[in-house]
Amino acid sequence: MKIKKYKAPSMPEVMKQVRKDFGTDAVILQSRQIKSGGVLGLFKKNYIEVVAGYDPDPVKPAKKAAMKKEAPAPKKENLQEDLADVPHSKEMEQVYNLLAAQSRQLQLKFTPDEQLVYDRLITREVLPDIALDIVKEAANMIASSKEDTAQTLKQMVHESIEKRLESLQLGFTYPHKVIQFVGPTGVGKTTTIAKIAAQMQLTENKRIAFITLDTYRIAAVEQLKTYAKILHIPVQVAYNKQEYRQYIEQLQQDYDVILVDTAGRNYRDEAYLTDLVDWVNPNEVTNYLVLSMTAKPKDFLDIYGKFAAIGIHGLILTKFDETEQYGNILNAVSTYDDIRIGFITNGQDVPEDMIHPTLSQLSHYITGEGQ
Repeated sequence: MKIKKYKAPSMPEVMKQVRKDFGTDAVILQSRQIKSGGVLGLFKKNYIEVVAGYDPDPVKPAKKAAMKKEAPAPKKENLQEDLADVPHSKEMEQVYNLLAAQSRQLQLKFTPDEQLVYDRLITREVLPDIALDIVKEAANMIASSKEDTAQTLKQMVHESIEKRLESLQLGFTYPHKVIQFVGPTGVGKTTTIAKIAAQMQLTENKRIAFITLDTYRIAAVEQLKTYAKILHIPVQVAYNKQEYRQYIEQLQQDYDVILVDTAGRNYRDEAYLTDLVDWVNPNEVTNYLVLSMTAKPKDFLDIYGKFAAIGIHGLILTKFDETEQYGNILNAVSTYDDIRIGFITNGQDVPEDMIHPTLSQLSHYITGEGQ
């Protein structure tokens, strides 16, 4: 193995020397900060000293017959595994990111800056194909503007994302008096309904009534009744479709809006979705699908696809404060047409924990710069 010591004022300068001599197969053996130069021991400057190694002709593994009882440690297959064993520091973390990004860029043909942006999008759970298209589009925009800097790349990425989000509709609208909130279990439908009811009372002066179909969980009924008592809103519990239709007919005469809490069920249960449509005429109800931002990307898209069959007017996104992965928004907009986000909730407090972001803000959330 060839071993060489390098010294430079900063880590990026050291790494340029390492890559020049050893390429991307270099192994960082040691990194430390030293002081050098000066006069009579004074005015010394900080430098980064790195010991790097490279094995141009690695030893081939011995045949099984000749192997001893204690087998040697397996050879690292890539730079990322090599660096995993090196003690970490801020400087080493920077080395790790730069070299790992350069190693991966060889496969995607990215510059190091483009690779880092791509990796950032992937960690935010943007689907790989979408992230690839965004970075390529941003790179093309930079080529035409002739301003090849990391900051310009970030700006172009935001422009590319915002362009994709242009088809996204924002705002809670409801063409019908009856608004059903549907979705899988555990996404926070009941609390969300209370928040929306409180906001309607405060900002629109609406007369509101509740109906709950979630008779599978006693706690859910009691929770809605508690909110209804606080907000002075009547609540009805429908145990079958006949009662449901009857309550709708009665409440429509005296109330502006009827908010319906449906039962959270397994979205893969086709019978449940079919039955949900049969409970009320689809032309008389507005459906909002409530989804958690903590859902996995594939599950998020699958759930939307399943519920789209019953007719979805818009999305309510919950648990925005419980994750930093917001790629689901971009994935949904890129996969389905006519996506609307009615509300985004970011906490348990009623009615405060609701946000109304702009497209620009969503773009910054998606790239990780909105926190």
